Amino acid sequence: MQTLLRNCRLVPALSGGWDNGLADVLLNGEMIADIFSAGSGIRADSELDCQGKTLMPGLFDLHMHINWAYHKGELRLDDFKIFIESCISAKLYLDNGITTVRDLGSARRVSGAVRSAIAAGIFTGPRILCGGLILSPVSRPAEPDPYNFLRFVSGCDSMIRAVREEIGSGVDFVKLYTPLLPEEMHAAMRTAALYGKPVAVHAHDIDSIRLCIEAGVRTIEHGSYIDEQAIAQLKDSQTYLVPTLSVLSHEVATPGYTPALKKQVLAPLLEASAKNISAAYRAGLRLGFGTDSPIEELDRLPGLEFRMRHEYCGTKPLDLLLQATVYSAEIAGLAGVTGEVRAGMCADLILVGGRPDEDISVMYRRPELVWVRGALHRPAQH
Repeated sequence: MQTLLRNCRLVPALSGGWDNGLADVLLNGEMIADIFSAGSGIRADSELDCQGKTLMPGLFDLHMHINWAYHKGELRLDDFKIFIESCISAKLYLDNGITTVRDLGSARRVSGAVRSAIAAGIFTGPRILCGGLILSPVSRPAEPDPYNFLRFVSGCDSMIRAVREEIGSGVDFVKLYTPLLPEEMHAAMRTAALYGKPVAVHAHDIDSIRLCIEAGVRTIEHGSYIDEQAIAQLKDSQTYLVPTLSVLSHEVATPGYTPALKKQVLAPLLEASAKNISAAYRAGLRLGFGTDSPIEELDRLPGLEFRMRHEYCGTKPLDLLLQATVYSAEIAGLAGVTGEVRAGMCADLILVGGRPDEDISVMYRRPELVWVRGALHRPAQH
């Protein structure tokens, strides 16, 4: 089935350089078939007048967790309830225009089950890249995992076995916590490379960040205390930085953090992140877009990551949009698949009023319409 989106405003940097004014965008099934100048006379099975509103690629969240059961104080849920809650969360991501997510650890690997349900057509949800269980050194902490998304490792043999078993469970990438010994990190990297899987690493401190760069991980998550030397090294590497400022906001009900603990732990991290991520941005790094926050909180505070990066790091509106689309697609290994409005790309799209490339506050509300793999999703407006 073909759908024609008439009179769309496109952002050139997100649309293969399109600069021919308003456009008619032709969708064919899951794909963008072609783009014509508005008024082209092209016909389709169904048509929608976008009235000059901005048509953009669907957004990415490269650092999320599809289930935050413990956020509600429910530490031990049955698998079915975890699955249902995760499906509800998946829909909320679409409501907010997020058409691709990268799950950095989910209770009992539930993101894989949600991914399968979406692929089977049981419900419409975002594209999900799954990280399975997080491989954590036993020192963090040496006790049972109340969140159901950690797997404890100690030593190279333990790490190698854990990486193989996570890959065997069907993950798209491997997620590690730090601190790790260099030999543990390298064991994980060598094992993941055997299966062609990238590695994402939680790292705030500079020593762990440097180890990540030296080992050649795909992404450094958070990177709060990155320094100028590490930033310079990243410019010439295939390792990317995925900041997550949303989770550091005092506005977000952060799982496991009381107001006093927030002030003690998160406030210094936000101060460091504001300074150092700003330096990384000014140096020209192509930053990924992540939040590390419950989608229920992000739905209550739409566009929070855009706002935090704009206000705390001085990121310009167009650069924010690039981070949330084109750059994140590249980081996720999906360049040429999604992340741009171009012929031959997957029809993951959002329609917003206003000009977000000039005024980022346009992104502080839900989009008017969302398409994921060509299927139209109409978010309820707050």
